Amino acid sequence: MIRRYILALPLALTLVSPAIAEGLTVSVQGVKNAKGNILIFVFDNARAFETLDVWEAVDFTSVRAKKGLVRQRFSKLRKGPYAVFLFHDENRDQRLNATQNQLFEGVGSSGAPKPGDEPDFNAASVDTGETTVIVHYPK
Repeated sequence: MIRRYILALPLALTLVSPAIAEGLTVSVQGVKNAKGNILIFVFDNARAFETLDVWEAVDFTSVRAKKGLVRQRFSKLRKGPYAVFLFHDENRDQRLNATQNQLFEGVGSSGAPKPGDEPDFNAASVDTGETTVIVHYPK
């Protein structure tokens, strides 16, 4: 009898704990054209997010750009917090093209609704579920 309960435990945990594998869906708004890709980085570490150490991102993807709205699901992520940074890599060189004073590609971050916003990890934090990130382009 105990063996039956032990065998049923993984199934029961799956049924009563849907939050364990919620994932995160990122909606990217304001993509200006279909050139290149949108590179999306998800961080679970404040230092890595605030320094944009992409090698420390907990998840990453590159999706084809399309004008308007792009959505991407990160299904393996568990309960956060997470912070999202992305950029529109229009020339597909997989680099954020910029000088010290000027961006040449669109960027966005969770917690950054206005151009020039640079939220810290706490202000940018989102949990699993859905979040929207707006792409801001240089003028």
